Amino acid sequence: MTKQRFDVLDSFRGLCALCVVVHHMHWSGSFTELDFFRGSDLFVEFFFVLSGFVLAHGYAYRENLAFRPYLRSRFFRLFPLHVFMLLVFVAMEGGKWVAQQRFGLHFNNEAFSNTYAPSEFLPNLLLIHAWTPWTHALSFNTPAWSISIEFYLYILLYLTLLASARFRHWVWLSMPLTMFGLTLTQTDILLTPVMRGLAGFFGGAFCYHLYRRYAHAIPRSFGAATALEVTMAIGVYGVITSHLPFHSIIATLCFGLTVLVFARQSGALSALLQARLFRRGGELSYSLYLTHGAVIYAATSLGMVMQKVSGVTLLPMVGGARVFDLGSPLLNNAGAALTIGTVILLLRWTYRYIEVPGQRWGRQRAKQHTTRPGFSSAESGHCRPQSSSAGHRPTSEPA
Repeated sequence: MTKQRFDVLDSFRGLCALCVVVHHMHWSGSFTELDFFRGSDLFVEFFFVLSGFVLAHGYAYRENLAFRPYLRSRFFRLFPLHVFMLLVFVAMEGGKWVAQQRFGLHFNNEAFSNTYAPSEFLPNLLLIHAWTPWTHALSFNTPAWSISIEFYLYILLYLTLLASARFRHWVWLSMPLTMFGLTLTQTDILLTPVMRGLAGFFGGAFCYHLYRRYAHAIPRSFGAATALEVTMAIGVYGVITSHLPFHSIIATLCFGLTVLVFARQSGALSALLQARLFRRGGELSYSLYLTHGAVIYAATSLGMVMQKVSGVTLLPMVGGARVFDLGSPLLNNAGAALTIGTVILLLRWTYRYIEVPGQRWGRQRAKQHTTRPGFSSAESGHCRPQSSSAGHRPTSEPA
């Protein structure tokens, strides 16, 4: 089982990342304002669940798993692109400062203030900004808050692997149950982003334990599997579009069941999601997730400059958010589509020249480490996941 590839789950990651992108966009009267996309922030819960599932698949049942190669693989998976995009946001704030000082242009906020204050840079660089009450989880590259949570969840997962294989799944189960209890009782001893991450990630790890033991009980015949997959897809749509209390808890439970069902890859929806287009979306999902904020930031800044120059209101405030409005639903839908197209063009560049080279450099460092005198051969044998689904792309990251 440890060599199984979860191509369908990888495809889900790409689709969910795209939904989050649309969620962060606001174009008046366009498809971005559909109830489904307004609720798509909940797909971050899916990223956490899927990360826990595939990391447990890739690492939890290995023997003699060494900490350094494990953490190195996770570090070089996340940090190169994260650091690059952080510097992009610093550069854009620098451009705003020049526009203010040199050309007298004014924006909603001064450059390098509020969530872009210099004091937020180091916490973002270290990916601790979503963990503390003294930092702003949504500073600089807003989507990176979930990456902040996820990276340190990798370390916590490794610590749970120190427990006996007979008991570690109970540790995994205790995490979401505890977080659910804190949420239901409105006990705020932990920050909400932390509780969301702990519940989803370790809930996903526990789902993998269930999958190992009970996967045979999930229908594998094409007809029964298709019916189950369609039922889960309808359930996900209902959760995303509803406005139920404790939405995060319900979403985490729903996504756990969804991952269990689609991990079998037996029905018609699974067959569709194994098409090359969807699998490619899964490969690019991390770049899609981390780069889209910069495109939206740049588009918003450009729109505000054009608004001030032309005197035409292009970005009215609606419900506390800036909403693009070009004057007609047709133009707004076209603008939203153009924004997504720009994100896709950018992410192909970041994937090719930042994300992949960063991972390659990490593997080279690991290889150099294995050739040093005194290095344990047992350690070298556990330097890399056995399959791309097992750890090549963590999900929240989509994630």
